[in-house]
Amino acid sequence: MEAEDALIQEVPAEEAVAETAPTNGNTPIEPDLASGNFIKVSAKGNVKAVAGKIAHSAREGEVPAALCIGPECINVAIKAIAIARTYLQQDTIDLSFQPAFRDADRSKKSLALYIAKGKARAPISTVDDVEMPIGSQSKPQVVAGALAARIREEKSVCLTAIGIDAVSNAVLAIGNARLYLEQDRKDIRALPSFVQCTRMAVTSTRCALRWLWRTSKRASCLPIQTAGFVSERGLA
Repeated sequence: MEAEDALIQEVPAEEAVAETAPTNGNTPIEPDLASGNFIKVSAKGNVKAVAGKIAHSAREGEVPAALCIGPECINVAIKAIAIARTYLQQDTIDLSFQPAFRDADRSKKSLALYIAKGKARAPISTVDDVEMPIGSQSKPQVVAGALAARIREEKSVCLTAIGIDAVSNAVLAIGNARLYLEQDRKDIRALPSFVQCTRMAVTSTRCALRWLWRTSKRASCLPIQTAGFVSERGLA
């Protein structure tokens, strides 16, 4: 996957408008979690080992959900998915994910990342993408409002994040944006990858994570919230 320069800044305040998410009723825990079809990601987990497990599962059948608690776990899981995508390139398999909150309090960083596999497609031009840099101090619900607005406008969006807290904030923003888009009958999924980045006009060897979006007007079965607070949405 080609690296691209990404200038990391905060989301403009005038564009970041918070929204109110719909209230969800009690729903039993998702079958795939209840049946044990998940992996628990540790904050100290070996990223490449987790990536290998995800890639192996994708080759053999369904990919388990990744359960994460805290920014460090989320960061490990997202990097693992990005690496697993590179492992699967020769198998013409690609991966995307959707985050679901596991607690009614969406400020808590307890998530289930539902990973879906599909056939790898030819690289899509990102020239017209709307770039939304995420920082360690970004407010996820505010970023989610701006993201949802772009999706409603049918724009292709990329989130770029560097660092544990920034990556965690980006994933939380994705989860909140999914809730905001429920009333529009739209949903989104993300394809994380590593890109070279530039900060303060200096090219850095550090990598950022970029999310490429795919939207759908019809949901299949992936949840937005789990563990008693499920609202059914999914992929096209």
